[in-house]
Amino acid sequence: MATKIEHILLIGCEGFIGTSLKEILLNYNYGVIHHDIRDEVNAHDIFSEFLERDINNADIVIHLAAETSVEGSFKNPAQHYITNTMGTARVAYLCQKYHKKLIFPSTGAWYFPELSPYAKSKYLAEEIVKGIMDKTPVTILRLFNVFGPNMNPNSGSIMYNFLTDKEIVVYGSGEQTRDFIHVRDVCEIIKAAISPKWNSKIVEVGMGQEYTINYVAELFAHFRKKKIVYHEATKREIKWSIANTQMLKTLYKKKLTTDLEKDIEELVNATI
Repeated sequence: MATKIEHILLIGCEGFIGTSLKEILLNYNYGVIHHDIRDEVNAHDIFSEFLERDINNADIVIHLAAETSVEGSFKNPAQHYITNTMGTARVAYLCQKYHKKLIFPSTGAWYFPELSPYAKSKYLAEEIVKGIMDKTPVTILRLFNVFGPNMNPNSGSIMYNFLTDKEIVVYGSGEQTRDFIHVRDVCEIIKAAISPKWNSKIVEVGMGQEYTINYVAELFAHFRKKKIVYHEATKREIKWSIANTQMLKTLYKKKLTTDLEKDIEELVNATI
């Protein structure tokens, strides 16, 4: 008989994905233990004494706490290694200690650790989580380019800039490609990963379809009635990125709802 899941510890519950995921889990009547990445009032961060208690009291741990800004990682690499790598190491150790299932959202940037401190910090974090797979239940979800409501400057999406900046700025040729997936699909997939059939799996989470940055910029330009401005590339970046969705399709049977054109139009209309 399967163990009943009553308490899910959501680390990073106030972030871009965490805010949406928290609502979905509550709608499914899960008990959610909130644990923010930097709760200055209660000191409930991933290095506080409270984390061990919260993990011990949980049935499932979803570790969303992360520094996600690629640009910010060049300005403050230490903070990215502290939060993403060392913080994940602590979470992984405690999940192993109390034998709790860990759902760890990694990143498609795992393939390119040399390109930024962000990518390297997440690469190292994923490798640490892989190291406990034989000791406690673990699911690794490599998220590709997540977008949707509640994006913020630290959410790591070019779409946030296209949505909020006065100009729609494309760096380089714009022919670099990305695999975009809406946060509502990502949250449903994370929820599905609670199932034991996802244990010991590494799942790439995207649509399995790539779009050029030019195409995405053109959609924002159309809906925002703005012109696209091109600037010289200032740093090395991923030239192409697309999720291998074979494992996702095997495990996740619901139809993905991401519709890039419609979703971007809704994002723009919501900010007008």
